[in-house]
Amino acid sequence: MHWAAESRSLPVGSGTLAATLVLAPPLAGLLWLSGAVSIHAAVGAMTLFVFVVMLAGFLLLRAADAGDMPAAAAWVLGTFATAIAAYTLVECFQLTAAVAFAVWTVFVLGSSVVYREHASSPRRLDAKELAGLLLCGVATLMWCWDTAEAPQILTREGRLAAWIDFFIHGGVISQLGDPRAVGRGSFDLADFPAPLLHYASYVLPAVFAGPLDLPGLPLSTSVWLPLGFLTMCAGAYALGAALAGPAGGVAAVAALTLLPDASSYGLRNGLFGYHWNILNTPGSSYAVGCCLLSIALLQRWSQEGKLRPLLASAFLVGGTALVRVHVFALAFPALLASAAMATRAVQRNKLASFAIAITAFALFVAGFYTTVPYAVPALELSLDGVHSLVEPTAYTGWYRQLLQSYGPGAAVPVGLLLVYAASLGALTVFYPLSVWLTHRSRGLGAIDLVPGAFLACYLLLWITAPVSQHGDPTELTQRPFVILYAVIAVWTAAGFVNWMAAQGDRAARRAWLALLLLSGLALPVLWPQTGTLGKLPRFRWGSEYSNYRVEEGLTQAADFLRARSRPGDVFAAQEVKLDWVATDIATELVSLTGMPAYLGRPFIHLSRGGRREQAVRERYAALKRVAGEENAAAAARRLRELGIQWYVVADGAGPRWDPERRRAVFVDRMVAVYATQ
Repeated sequence: MHWAAESRSLPVGSGTLAATLVLAPPLAGLLWLSGAVSIHAAVGAMTLFVFVVMLAGFLLLRAADAGDMPAAAAWVLGTFATAIAAYTLVECFQLTAAVAFAVWTVFVLGSSVVYREHASSPRRLDAKELAGLLLCGVATLMWCWDTAEAPQILTREGRLAAWIDFFIHGGVISQLGDPRAVGRGSFDLADFPAPLLHYASYVLPAVFAGPLDLPGLPLSTSVWLPLGFLTMCAGAYALGAALAGPAGGVAAVAALTLLPDASSYGLRNGLFGYHWNILNTPGSSYAVGCCLLSIALLQRWSQEGKLRPLLASAFLVGGTALVRVHVFALAFPALLASAAMATRAVQRNKLASFAIAITAFALFVAGFYTTVPYAVPALELSLDGVHSLVEPTAYTGWYRQLLQSYGPGAAVPVGLLLVYAASLGALTVFYPLSVWLTHRSRGLGAIDLVPGAFLACYLLLWITAPVSQHGDPTELTQRPFVILYAVIAVWTAAGFVNWMAAQGDRAARRAWLALLLLSGLALPVLWPQTGTLGKLPRFRWGSEYSNYRVEEGLTQAADFLRARSRPGDVFAAQEVKLDWVATDIATELVSLTGMPAYLGRPFIHLSRGGRREQAVRERYAALKRVAGEENAAAAARRLRELGIQWYVVADGAGPRWDPERRRAVFVDRMVAVYATQ
């Protein structure tokens, strides 16, 4: 289906400029809500950023033989390419994210000049594309508003009105973008090499750190989250439009943003709340958006047989390993299987192909558990965790009772079925119905096997996934469900649209107008409920991590440190625990100052073993010796020898060598700061 043929283009000039004018205002508004920048700075910085991303996206769509796909697809592809390019430059050359983005900008602008010489006409947007983009932007504004305000609430009230992990996310962003931290290795283990993890999406908010002089926390809540949510919406629109035209795009966005997820009804398992997971682990939203566009490109390849859409699809889904590895673990095998099933060779030899695939998968799993001796299957532990440790649910205690009465042989299969019911909810009924309606309206094609591939691969992932290195059995079982939910929801919405539009072009136009109108009406109704529906956890133990109070005086101490620190400075916190903690003073200060910490959250490093574990134990012992000194001069000397310029104590009293905090350069309620220069 060619988008350009759907409706007449409007004389809006360059598609890049038009898309920028639609998307930049809501993103700038969310950045401004952080309270960290003026509205003028937010608008200027975000407009430039969006323009470059959209321009890159349109160029890459042309390169992928998909230049007629909607502008939403350009946003996803541009976001993905910008993240991968900037992250590569940061990691390879130790640049700040802003410098890396500047290099990328020059490359994109140069490519646009060269490409324009070969383009027959500039890309224009039609009214339906603009409406789709606007819906994505407004949905992003609606869902991200509360979290975007969290930094100024923290300053005003001393509590983080967002999930506690945003402190950790802020540290990663500073590690990639703040001149104080770039080139200093791990943000919570200064000057020790940072592990290569799925940090590509973090580089996007890090672009703003240097130019706007912002620490990581406001960038995580007010830039990283909104950019990711918008990418998810845009990916949904692109896939919905590929499956069912413009009305399908609107329906897909509505299905993911305007309808309650499965945690709101039925089994009411909050751990499988799609909106909560997307809002509180924003890396997932980037990966979901990229995977949805990857499927749309895969559909184009299956219809037209051109190679470049297939390569672009593989580029997107393969690259999610650097965006969100949990999503990659499910999406990559599912899309690989989907692509294989669309080939004639596999269609002619279904049984043999299935046997080869299962054998290859079994060999991979056996090889993994052989080469990683500490790996332990997560299945039973994970099922117990997701069904028994997230009260209240509508079936509290039921799984454990089943396990105790009948054993794992009966409980595990039932537990797996409950996972699908808890994560998909009403989609377990409406998706099969939409398949039947699609079959009646337009018939089923090879691309319609994609949801089945995701359902099957999710089951295999549950059965074979290991417990994570730091001991979390749900790492590779529960967390990937977001891409399964998104795929099934988009396919269900597109199926119903195809059925409604089967009566002809007039019916299709009416469906588009009706869906757009209903979405517009739903937005103001749903807006006041987004905090309850998505931001706050529905499981009881999550409440202590969703409105976390920092030590009194910590934000003021962070302001003091940020104003007086220089690139090269390192700070240390007195109280660091080796046991598991959700956050600690060091982690919070990295996010609020942009400075790297000598040691923070040691347990996460201890779990990796080797030199990292050795470094943590040595630093922990060194800090204990500093705390145990008898006089301030000796303590300052030790700190200088360790390369620490700032020392923070947050227990309401001074350290042993200065109990009355007279030598502190800053004191505010519970927090005292010492300088060693």
